[in-house]
Amino acid sequence: MSTIILPDRNVASRIAQLAQGKKTVNDKQLRPCAALLSFAHLLGIQFEPGIAFHELAHRAGNAEAEQELGWFRAADNAPPQDMLNVALGRCDGVSRTYASCAVQMPDMAKALKRWNRNYIAALKVLELDVAKGKALDKMLHLLDWMGSSLIFAGPAVMLACVYLGTHSPSRKNVFKDKNSKDRAAAIAGVKNAAWDITHLSDFIRLVNKDPHRTEAQYLFASFDTHLRLATKLLLEISKLGYGVDQIAGQLTQWWSEKDAMRIAHEIKAHLDRINSPSHVPKTSDDPDFIPKMIEAGEQRLIAL
Repeated sequence: MSTIILPDRNVASRIAQLAQGKKTVNDKQLRPCAALLSFAHLLGIQFEPGIAFHELAHRAGNAEAEQELGWFRAADNAPPQDMLNVALGRCDGVSRTYASCAVQMPDMAKALKRWNRNYIAALKVLELDVAKGKALDKMLHLLDWMGSSLIFAGPAVMLACVYLGTHSPSRKNVFKDKNSKDRAAAIAGVKNAAWDITHLSDFIRLVNKDPHRTEAQYLFASFDTHLRLATKLLLEISKLGYGVDQIAGQLTQWWSEKDAMRIAHEIKAHLDRINSPSHVPKTSDDPDFIPKMIEAGEQRLIAL
């Protein structure tokens, strides 16, 4: 059985910077990335950064993504001792000069279909967050909206459970620039959050594809506190079971027991609905259905 690390955008970028010779002694992210590389190299663990470079290509174009992937591969192919010395603070950056690896990527600038879905959900989460009202009502509204207008997107729900929770940790970096007068910057922050959800959804997709880990074991690497918490929440619920009590038990980290139970009942109802033999997935005859939903969500956010 192989083990594969799925790095998010920030981790993949920092790994690439290591090969480019960036100083590391006082950097709180580069040294852990060097440690991650050393750990992976010594144990024969592979990296699969596909979603991270889809994200970069979507934001900055294929050429920039291809260039950074070349540096990522250079770091991934570095001698373990070089990265270990960086991780332990024995040197300020790598001790040798690396060259970018030659790579050729397919066109990755076009957004993934599941990113479009996650972007629509992320727009709705921020819209609800900014609006007046109780946190519980916002969470229940999101679940109802997903059931009636979109789909029940588990990873987006988990991120919202942590983000909207009354006991949530600091939320300032989840939706960057959400209160900016420059609404284009606010929308860019939502796009970034949608990629966070997409990293989570891809990780869960791979884990669920081989639940007994007969072929591969996947590890998710991220500096994002909320994303890690949402990932842990989804994995714990998956492990313990999808009963109301099990879901509520996990949600009490972020909600009162009463609110957690109410949310759990709603989540369980959605799960029962979509797993029913009679369930028919939503479809639309309008080829522009998704673009229209994105435009409507962006316009509502701009108007806030």
